[in-house]
Amino acid sequence: MVKSSVMIPPVKTLILFGGGSLIVEFARKSIKRNIKTYIFAVTRHLEEVIDIENSLTLKAALEREGIPFYHTKDINDSPELKSVVSKDTIGIGVGEAYTFNKETIDLFKGRLFDFMVIRLPQYRGGAHFTWQILRRDRIGCWNIQLINEEMIPGVYDSGEILRTREYTIPQWARIPQDYFKIANEEALRLFIEFMDEIQEGKEFELNRLEENISSYFPRLYTLKHGFINWSWDTDDIEAFICAFDEPYAGASTFLNEKRVFLKRCQTEYGEGRFPPFMSGLVYRIFNESVFIATKDGALIVRSVMDEKGNNIVKELKVGQRFYTPHKYLEEAMLFNAEYDTEGLMKYS
Repeated sequence: MVKSSVMIPPVKTLILFGGGSLIVEFARKSIKRNIKTYIFAVTRHLEEVIDIENSLTLKAALEREGIPFYHTKDINDSPELKSVVSKDTIGIGVGEAYTFNKETIDLFKGRLFDFMVIRLPQYRGGAHFTWQILRRDRIGCWNIQLINEEMIPGVYDSGEILRTREYTIPQWARIPQDYFKIANEEALRLFIEFMDEIQEGKEFELNRLEENISSYFPRLYTLKHGFINWSWDTDDIEAFICAFDEPYAGASTFLNEKRVFLKRCQTEYGEGRFPPFMSGLVYRIFNESVFIATKDGALIVRSVMDEKGNNIVKELKVGQRFYTPHKYLEEAMLFNAEYDTEGLMKYS
């Protein structure tokens, strides 16, 4: 089979679509190369806090650094986009919420790409790092793919791949925030390499996705999907709590009929097994940590937050029990999270 390829002329204008701290890093690197750089984003990306320590939103970060940006709900109807695209322009999506139509794709003359933070087509869908943690998958990957009309953010990716970067996720990485940190570092390296290769006139070979190994894992909504099932094995509960840890709200359960969120969790097998009836029982509180019985071991949890975001570990007492009513577990299995440019749009 003859493979196609693409050559990209030297770039004078870069247009970035999406959000998160990574898009700011891309913009900085691009501007240092004296490339005109613009960002197009939706409301939920502009209002997202990308620097928790300083409570800095994407919009505030862009304004502070003087990076030009446009707030656009529908990229296909954006007059600003048409005004900044030229024959020396490339576009790059970084977690963008947009679906591009044929007219918009043609505007870029085959130079509209997506940076995809997962192996493809094995992880189509959304909530990539949560699914990876649940599956104990430690192969990280970035793909640069051509954007086509079929692609729907968080649902379906089918563009040809012109650049791939795989890496191993180290054992110290346990929660999504860790995965994001490592992924962003790898993405920045790939972005720099990609821009260098364009400048050098490299011809990029295009590879189609292998549908025989494709998988799909849907988007998640922590407040609906993140309920702990205390009947699971210890390792599975630990992975579940880790998978919904920072930057998310945390895996949730109930204590004295009040919803709480658990984070900073690890397994403990040194004290033997506990009968299934004891699962969820607080049997020790020591050094600001809660020891919780599970059917084949125990969990040590260092953060138990109430719905106001207060850590209530010091208020807990031995003999209390964490539990999740079955109706919440059933609803979590049936809930389908759908998002639009403004955020979660459908409860179903």
